[in-house]
Order: sequence, then C-alpha cells, then structure tokens
Amino acid sequence: MELLAIWGEFLGGVGVIISLVFLGMQTRTSNRLALAASQREQRHIWQDMMFYMGEHSSEYREFIHNYEDMAPDRKAKAVMVFFAMGNQLDMLIKLHAEGLETEDNLRYVMDAFVGHMSTPGGYRFWKAMSDIDLYGDDVLNAVNGRLEKLNVPNDEFVNSASWLKPDKR
Repeated sequence: MELLAIWGEFLGGVGVIISLVFLGMQTRTSNRLALAASQREQRHIWQDMMFYMGEHSSEYREFIHNYEDMAPDRKAKAVMVFFAMGNQLDMLIKLHAEGLETEDNLRYVMDAFVGHMSTPGGYRFWKAMSDIDLYGDDVLNAVNGRLEKLNVPNDEFVNSASWLKPDKR
C-alpha cells in the first residue's frame, strides 16, 4: 500500500510538471498572438491615418512649412494628423514597454513623428504643444530626447521625402 502511495505521489507530481509546461507553452502562444493582434491593429490605425493625410495633403504639407500663417480651418485639419501620430506613438511606447510591440514598429513610427516635428512648422507646433504638456510624458520625453540630437528646425526630412515639399506658387 505504501508503494502505491509513493507511485501515486510521483505520478501526481509528474502530472503537475506536465501541466506547468503546458501552461507555459500556452502563455507564450497567447503573448505571441497578443503581439500579432497589436501589430495588426497598429498597422490598420496607421493606414487610416495615411488615408487622412492623403485627403488633406495640401494642409498637411503647408503645415510643416508655414504653421503660423495658415488659415484656422486648414491648420485644424493638419493638426489632427499630428495629434493622431502622437497618440499612436504614445500607445506604441506603452505597448513596447509591456513587450507587446516590436522595436522595429516603434522605431518606424518614432522616426516618422520626429521627422515631421523637426520641420520648421512641425517644430514650432511641437514647441507650442510641449510648453503646455499636451502630449503624455512618454511621448514628450522620447521626442524631446530625439529632437535634442538634431539640428532643428531643419529641411532634411522634407528633402528626403520630396512629396512633402510645398506647392509651387
């Protein structure tokens, strides 16, 4: 009887170990699925923003060159692009900190946002929004850290992306 009890305890322990291994595998799979879902959602949001930018490219391009002299309605359309970009960047920073977003995705959106904020109009807008802490601390710290390393405002971003140049008058 004692031998059966020992075997029962042994087999019960093996069952617990197998259950823990299975749980670990399931957790890992769940994390990968969550990461994939997050990336799909982020790409969808980014694509929606690209369509918006395409529909309002005149306002958007004018904004990064001539922020202060824009008509209020045109400026408001362009500002929505940068609010959306900043909001998405904030979410990506937070997801990345939790291990639910890749470094590559975060870098891509960060580079795009910082590039836009380094333009003459983008930089004036960024300084105005930073002064009132409009963006969250994560975005403010990350973007300000990157902008400090650049010579801003600059035209390098626009020169490398010719579609951002202003309309010829």
